[in-house]
Order: sequence, then C-alpha cells, then structure tokens
Amino acid sequence: MENTTSDRIYYTSFKLFLENGYEATNIRDICNEVGVKAATIYFYYKSKQDLFFYIYDEICSDYINYLRGIEELDNDISIKERLYLLLKKKIEYYITDMSRRKFIQRCHIFPPEEISSAMREKYKFYVNEENKITLEIIGNPQLENNCINEYINSYLLKCKKLENHLVYEMMTYNTKISDEAVIKLWDIYFGLM
Repeated sequence: MENTTSDRIYYTSFKLFLENGYEATNIRDICNEVGVKAATIYFYYKSKQDLFFYIYDEICSDYINYLRGIEELDNDISIKERLYLLLKKKIEYYITDMSRRKFIQRCHIFPPEEISSAMREKYKFYVNEENKITLEIIGNPQLENNCINEYINSYLLKCKKLENHLVYEMMTYNTKISDEAVIKLWDIYFGLM
C-alpha cells in the first residue's frame, strides 16, 4: 500500500465504514483520522456516497478479477467436483483479507437506507458476473435440456449457500476453515440437499 493522501482516505474510509457502517460514518470523521480538510476528500470523491461505492466497487471488482483468473476446471471430473474445487479457491481468496468480505457482507445484510436501491442494483450486477464466470470456469455446461439446466442451477445454488455459510463461520469465529472441515461440510451439505 502506498501512503498517498488518496490511499489514506480510501483505507481510513474503508475501516470506518466497516466498523461503524455507512450511516454512522461521516466525512468529518474521515477527515479527522486522515488529517485533511473536507475539500481534500471532495477533490478525490464527489460525496460520501461516491467514496462508499468506490470502495464497494473496488472490492467486488477485485473478486470478479480473481475469479476470471481461475482457469477452466478439468471437464473429466463431475460438475459437483468442479464446484468443490471452485469453492476451495473462493475460500482461499476470502482468507487473504477477510475484512473486505466483512465489508461486503455488512453492506448486504444492513444496506444503508438512502442508497439501498443503488446497492441492490450493484449487487445484482456482481452476482450476475460471478455466475457467468462460474459457468465458464466449470466448463459452461448450460445445455438445451431443461432437466440438466435445473440440475446445474441447483448445484450452483447449493454451492453458493455453502460458500456463504463457510464465510459466515470464518467471519464469526475469526478463523480459517480447514480443508478437512470443508470436505466434511461439503459431503454433509450435498448429502442433505
């Protein structure tokens, strides 16, 4: 991380939005922590909302770019096994900086009322991007057969729910989930569903 004024504004804002939420964070708080005047922040960002969405978009874009960097998985293994390998790669990504995932989770669980509509649209956009990339990674198995498509969509949904559960566990207990635990939970989860 560089130590430019814009970097300090970004990281301080990120920290305050994460700890206090959007509504409880104001430009004055950010200025006090960074040691700048409000005009400096407004030089880089039009508003608090612009700053918040810049952080949100940067985090989501980084995740999408990470997913794009994952090569297509071997078509010789089942879709379930490909999704499992993809899940492990996603967990590896989240572990590198859990605070970024916490920021996103907080935005989705407690969306700031004044920007909730824009937040929902951004969320839909990034989920759609993630789904498209996921299908590419697992070999784009969407076919004309509706039964097969329902099967694939069912697996995608199950995998996402398990991913969300694992991330929640890691955030709640501030710990990394072992590969053995992921395997056990995977088997249990897919056995129950």
